[in-house]
Order: sequence, then structure tokens, then C-alpha cells
Amino acid sequence: MRRLAIAVLLVGLIPAESRGDGSLVAGDVLRVRSGGPLTVDGGLVLALPTALGPGLSTGFGFGVTRGRLLAWEARASWSTATESSIPWTVSQSDLRLRVGGVIQRTLGRARVGLRLAVGPTIVHETRLRNGGTSETSAFSTLPAGDVEAFVAVHLFGPWLFNIAGGPSAAVDSGGLRGGWVSLIGAGWQP
Repeated sequence: MRRLAIAVLLVGLIPAESRGDGSLVAGDVLRVRSGGPLTVDGGLVLALPTALGPGLSTGFGFGVTRGRLLAWEARASWSTATESSIPWTVSQSDLRLRVGGVIQRTLGRARVGLRLAVGPTIVHETRLRNGGTSETSAFSTLPAGDVEAFVAVHLFGPWLFNIAGGPSAAVDSGGLRGGWVSLIGAGWQP
């Protein structure tokens, strides 16, 4: 009995940690570990085609943003759309290259902001006559710009969920063509 009492006393002197003292998730994976000025993102692009009529142009895009409240960015995206009529099938690819400025703010786990970017949109259009062998192809480079609102939410560690969208405009044959562009994807902020 004496040995049992000494053993209990010695066990009571050893420091112990309760299971409730640690974090709920092993390694605290969900903690936001980043607040740096660099953000890299990419994802699915949905946009109005630059030169075609109504339709949906789909593709992918990526961007790099550097800065805190006021930042600069460089973005690139590629998307394509195909439309058909009885005599023709028209395919158009848009390559958007943009540089610009960003005003952004961190709100809890999210970063929200507004982008203003300008640059060329390189359009490649192919027209194929249905039932025939006639095909034409042309390239055009149009000056363009975008204004996008965005939200980037930290999911875990340095990883983000991004969504952005807004109006877009391009100068085509001396006239202004309006449209829109959006991106949904993932980001990384080291």
C-alpha cells in the first residue's frame, strides 16, 4: 500500500498536458500563416468574347500581385468560344495580357479589392464554311482594359479561394466594345 501511495504521488508530480489544451486540428492546419505582400493566383476564366456576338468564352488565367494597400499586378488569360450558323462555324481565342494597379484591404481571413488594368488583347479568329472546304483565319491585337472587384479568402495556411469579375472594354475598328471578364480559382500568398 505504501508503494502505491508513493507511485501515485510521483505520478502526480509529473507535468501532463490535457487533450483539451492543444488545437482541435493536428498541426493547426487552418491557421492563416501569411500576410505577405505577394499573391499568386489562377483559375477558370469566363468572359464575353472580344469580337464575337453574345456567347461565353471559357479558359484559364493567372496573375501576380505585389503590395499591401496599394499594389501592382500582372495578369494573363486565354479563353475560347465557338459559334455556329447554317453557313459558318466561327472560333475565337482571346489572349488577354494586363498590367495595372490594385487597391486592397484585409478583412479577417479575406482580402478584398479593386483592380484596374490595361494591355493588349490578341484575338485569333477562324471561320470555317460548313459543308465546304473554305476556311479563313486572322489575328488582331486590340488595346483593352478591365476593372475587376475581387475577394480572396484564406482557406488554410497560405492557400486562398479567389473570385473576381467586372467590366472589360476593347477598342475595335475605332469603336469601343464592352464586355465582362471573371475568374474563379485558387491562390497562394507566402
